[in-house]
Amino acid sequence: MLGLRRLSIQSKMILLLLAVSLGSIAVISGIGYRAARQALTASVENQLQGVRVAKTTTLTQMLGALRDQAILMSDSRMIVDAMLAFDRGYRELSSKSLSPDEQEQLKKFYQGDFLPRLAPQLEGEPVLEQYLPTSPAERYLQYQYIAANPHPYLQKQDLAHATKDDTLYGQTHAKFHPFFARAVKIFGFEDMLLVDPETLDIVYSYQKTTEFGSNLRTGPYANTNLGERVRAIRAARDRDDFKIADFESFRPSLGSSMGFAMSPIFDGPTMIGVLVLQFPVELFNRVLTGDYNWKNEGLGETGECFVVGPDKTLRSRSRFMRTDPQGFFESLRAAGVSVKTIAAIERQGSAMNLVSVSSPGVEKALRGQSGLEVATDYRGKRVLSAYGPLEVDSLRWAVIAEMDEDEATAPIRQFGRLVVIASCAMALLVSLLALVSSHVLTRPLRALTEGARRLGAGQTDVKVNVRSRDEFGELGAVFNEMADSIRTQTDRLEEQVNKNQELLLSILPASAVAQRQEGDERASREFSDVSVLFCDIIGMEEFSDRVSDAKALAALGDLIATFDDAAEKLAIEKVRSIGASYLAVCGLSVVRPDHAHRMVQFASELVRIVSMFNREQKAELSVAVGINSGPVVGGVVGRRKFLYDLWGDTVTIAKKLAAGKEAAIRITEGVRSRMGDEFSCSGPIQVDGEGKPAIEAWQVAV
Repeated sequence: MLGLRRLSIQSKMILLLLAVSLGSIAVISGIGYRAARQALTASVENQLQGVRVAKTTTLTQMLGALRDQAILMSDSRMIVDAMLAFDRGYRELSSKSLSPDEQEQLKKFYQGDFLPRLAPQLEGEPVLEQYLPTSPAERYLQYQYIAANPHPYLQKQDLAHATKDDTLYGQTHAKFHPFFARAVKIFGFEDMLLVDPETLDIVYSYQKTTEFGSNLRTGPYANTNLGERVRAIRAARDRDDFKIADFESFRPSLGSSMGFAMSPIFDGPTMIGVLVLQFPVELFNRVLTGDYNWKNEGLGETGECFVVGPDKTLRSRSRFMRTDPQGFFESLRAAGVSVKTIAAIERQGSAMNLVSVSSPGVEKALRGQSGLEVATDYRGKRVLSAYGPLEVDSLRWAVIAEMDEDEATAPIRQFGRLVVIASCAMALLVSLLALVSSHVLTRPLRALTEGARRLGAGQTDVKVNVRSRDEFGELGAVFNEMADSIRTQTDRLEEQVNKNQELLLSILPASAVAQRQEGDERASREFSDVSVLFCDIIGMEEFSDRVSDAKALAALGDLIATFDDAAEKLAIEKVRSIGASYLAVCGLSVVRPDHAHRMVQFASELVRIVSMFNREQKAELSVAVGINSGPVVGGVVGRRKFLYDLWGDTVTIAKKLAAGKEAAIRITEGVRSRMGDEFSCSGPIQVDGEGKPAIEAWQVAV
């Protein structure tokens, strides 16, 4: 309350208006921002949940269609007949053997083609013996349809009939392979396999990669997800069963991530085989990414939808590895992903089955839960994440739709900025209105207050302009009359003070004037280092004899005035002039390190002035100048009629150097050592000390 009492009326009016208006603005803005924040947050969350649900539904339908296709194809008569025929043909090959040249050609395929292309995708070096086929049938088929196949690897399916294969298997392959090729292309599969359920031999492969002819129980690919799921179907022996082998780095496909769908083949009540379909990873990723157009999917600049497997690694491609590979790897390093994992991703060109995603949302989705949370993603970025499960057969994946928190909350921050800007604008407008209204109401009082403050500060040219005809107007008129009276008296006083000051400065140095104004009437003071000049004008008596005394006195006055002007230009202080002598000092009122140099310059100027006077007046005057540097004592002599004088050896020596009738500028050794190289000197010379030791001096050339 005490603080409010000290405020002006205008300030109190402003505070009242601001308190009411800003309080209202704050309440309304806070309510609006909270409601908008909730709405925008719900919008982003619903958007991510919508994307996740849509992708989950699409993938479920796609995998459901894959299940129907696998079961339908396994029940078809053509698949049953092909399985029986391929199985018979495969069994007949158990007695087939390759010639040494053929065995060497098969070995060269692994050494020169397959393993060199597989090695960059592995951490270590692949061992040839682990991949070479061992059974006669496996070696025969891989030689005929892979090693001797002229088509490049991963395009071996273009060979429908091996010309050197005249076995029952070769006839069966030539019969059924074209139909399987058509089915694979129509349904968009990568590969189709037929597996003997008893022996687990892969008796047919459409793509003819290195798993063709191998055994899924003892062969090099027995421990893959493919081998594990085929063995599960074999153990169950249920008609219309369906299994999915989770994505894995499949070495026959040179380390690319592959997934498989499979269903048993029955001939009547007997299970005669397993149909395996390698479903396309690319189609799977196109569904998740919206054909790699995340922005059109409503995921903005940083959003993506991906799938995580039971081992908590990616089962789909990362948006950031596709759009910004360098930034993607930098973010993985910053997130603490191991160098080994990053190297594997770079080798395979994909993060599938390699990048770990272990957020709480993934764990909940793998437990069958769905929801939304703010978490840290696999790049170490804070994201808004929608999660949920995707279940097919006995396989459960986590479907995650997420967006960087910065982007997700950008609309909220933008709205917050708008609220702040609008609130500030309204507050500014209210403040301006308060200022204007209070200004109008208190203008006369403020003008009188300001006028009184200026008058109290010493300003006498004060006028207040109060146009109102009320009490403030009358008070303003009285104030102006008072200010005029004070101004008149002050002007008179200042005029007299200035005259006194000028008179005092004409008699005393500035330092002495300052001392007297401070109360020291004698203005006595010691000066440790100054330069003193004593000048004697020679020939003035002869000049006076030649002209009248009045003219000589006038000429002397003009000459001394010219000396004074020169002294003022060089910051030299005149002490006094008596008759034809002139005493000056430098470094007295103002400390000047170059006072000796200035004083020699002044002496040279005196010689020049006298020389000019001689030419104008046809006179024969000259000057004898003595200059010395050192300590002096200065002070005022007299009380009513006073003058300023200097005492000390420094002054005495300067006077002695100027004694005599010889025109010259003589300086002491102390002056010569300070004045620099501008002037040349001759000497030293001995000057009579008048009863004291002679003075050593130098003569300045002019």
